[in-house]
Amino acid sequence: MPAWKKNIFVRVITRRMAEESRTAEDILTEYPLLTEAEKTEIKNAITS
Repeated sequence: MPAWKKNIFVRVITRRMAEESRTAEDILTEYPLLTEAEKTEIKNAITS
């Protein structure tokens, strides 16, 4: 996944986690076009 795409997803998901009090995994289920590898990459970026 390109760095720019990952950065956008990290910012969006982090903001949604704060505003909606949800987990990253819960939010990522709403993006069915992301592959499992991409979802893992995003989750790793959020937790690091």
